This record gives sequence, structure tokens and C-alpha cells, in this order.
Amino acid sequence: MKIGILTYHSGYNYGACLQAYALQTTLNKLGLHSEIINFETERFVASREMFSRHPSRMKEIIKNFTRIPYWTSLHERERLFDRFTFDVLHSTPRYKSEQEVINHATDYDCIICGSDQIWNLSKTHDAPAANPIFFLNFPKKQRRIAYAASFASWVKEAPRHEDEFMPWLKLFDSVSVREQDGVDYLKSKGIECELALDPTILLDATDYDPIARERLIEEKYIVMFGWTTNNDLISAAKYVSKKLGLPVYNIVPPPRAMFCGIPRKLDIGPCEFLSMIKHAEFVVTNSFHGTAFSTTFEKPYVSIVTGTPDTRMSSLLNQLGLSDHLVTKEKMNVQAMMNTDYNAVREKKATLRQSSFDFLKRSLAGL
Repeated sequence: MKIGILTYHSGYNYGACLQAYALQTTLNKLGLHSEIINFETERFVASREMFSRHPSRMKEIIKNFTRIPYWTSLHERERLFDRFTFDVLHSTPRYKSEQEVINHATDYDCIICGSDQIWNLSKTHDAPAANPIFFLNFPKKQRRIAYAASFASWVKEAPRHEDEFMPWLKLFDSVSVREQDGVDYLKSKGIECELALDPTILLDATDYDPIARERLIEEKYIVMFGWTTNNDLISAAKYVSKKLGLPVYNIVPPPRAMFCGIPRKLDIGPCEFLSMIKHAEFVVTNSFHGTAFSTTFEKPYVSIVTGTPDTRMSSLLNQLGLSDHLVTKEKMNVQAMMNTDYNAVREKKATLRQSSFDFLKRSLAGL
């Protein structure tokens, strides 16, 4: 019995890499062998690189220029991400085209799609990873499962494109998505669907110990992490730094947060990311996976809200009794975050996980 996982597993993105690891590790715990179907087109690989090889647009020129001072550490960052894909994840060789994926689909008794924005086919933004192959748009010869897949905001536009994907989606044997609006949409189309947790939340901190690097910074420190590194996040990090008397490290490359006065540590791959969160005295984030891993490692942290709160974060933290961690920069209570009682959180998390475990077990029972 062989299971293939088709998802966003790289992109030099911590959440993408670690959700793939978490799903694969969860399947291993269930006694099932799996491998990541390593699908990456040339366009996608070019888009994710630390330095654009052939910059033609202004944002690519700006990216290259602002990253020159970090040349060495950013190339090390690339190496660490690549090593994770091939040495930590159990994955296939790289498939550069949809046809290669289709040619190898019959290698599997089951293909699991998820857990990321794999069903977001939006054309309004530069989305080099978007591809209908994630709906398994080829003849069915194996069991098909979607675990915590996501349309993201494209769920509002999806009804206008159903001819493209709905016939393939109806061939899935089991479907779960990670947002309630996705559940509601698919049920309205007659597709039985469940809400499932991001796989990173299915694991305990000890499950990440085999891959987390040793402590990287000897002194006590604060981590600032957010792909949308806006002024609210920066102000919050500086406030926490002043309150605790500790330095802050930003682990996201420029041009985000240029001239913000917070030093960067950029030679950070997925295993190093785990270490940075695990050993931090405090985490300031506005990222879902920054929030998820701060919770997993039971760190003092705040998830900074700008505008409308992220529905995934607000829903998760509400269910875990951690809603007070999702705040605006004006309403932070650093001392309260330092005294979070994680005993109750562990019990609530165990209850939340059970339905996701049950979904996977039922979906895979026929194999």
C-alpha cells in the first residue's frame, strides 16, 4: 500500500514545508507509508528563489537590490529549505510538469491532496503555484482524499469556474477542508465535506524534536515573524522588546520591514524555524503558522491583528481558550501572555484533534 501526498510543500515557506511534514508524520503514526509528490514547475521554482534570476518586474528588481547585503545568509536559507525537502520529507524526485505527475499517479493506492491553498486558482494575483492538477484532473485509478485543503478567498469566485474543477472534485472519496466557508460551499454543491485541523496542530512539540535544530542563539531573545511584516507587527515587537529588555530577531527577508531597526536572522530553514520558536522567550507574529507553532511549543506570544482578524486564527484560538492572544498592538498585555496556563489548552487541543484523526482513519480504512 502506497500513499502519495500532493500539496504545496516548499515555496521556501515554513508553513508549507511543516504542514507537509506533519501530515506525513501523522500517517506514519497510523502505520501508513507515504511520500510527497514533489511537483514544482520551473515558473514556481523561479518565483520562490531568494534572488530573481531574470528580474523583469519592478518588484523583482527591488527584491534583488534589498537582499544584496544578505547574500550569504539567503543562499544558506535556500540550501536549508532544499535539504528539508529531500532529507527530511520522504519525497519523489522533482516533477516539473503536470504530465509527469499524471504518469506517476498510478504508483499510488491513494493520493491525499492538502493541506494548503491548493484549490485557490485565483488569477488576480501572481500565483505561480496555482494549478488544477491539485484537483487530480486526470482519470481516477486510486483512492482520493482531500485533507484540510483550502480555496482561501477564491471560494467566493469558485462558483464561476465549476466547469473546470467540480467534475474532478466529485471523484474524491473523502473531502475535508480547513475553513468553514469551504465546508459550506461544497455542501451546497452536494459534496459531503468535513472541517479539519491544519496538520501542524495534529502533532505535539515532541513530534518536532527529531528535526528541530539545537538552540541557535545563546542569549535570550524574542522572535518577530509575519510574512505581512507591517507597522503594527513591528511596533508590537519593539514594545515587547522594551518590556522584557530582550533583543528581537526578524526572520523574514527584505524588502518587508525595511529600515524598521530590527535585526534579521535569515539563515533559517524549517528545522531552524522550529528551533527559533522553541527557544524564544516571546513570539510576536501575525501568521497562522507562527501562532500554531507558538501554541504547540507553549510559548508566551501575541498574534497581532490589523483590520479584520484572520478567521482561521480567531477560530482556532477561540476553541483553545486563547482568544486573548489575538490582539491589536494597543491591547497587548505582555505579562498576561507570560503567565498563560497551557494545561487547559492541551485538553481542548486533544478534543479538537480527535475529529481530524477520525476523518483520516475513516478515509483510509478501505486501503
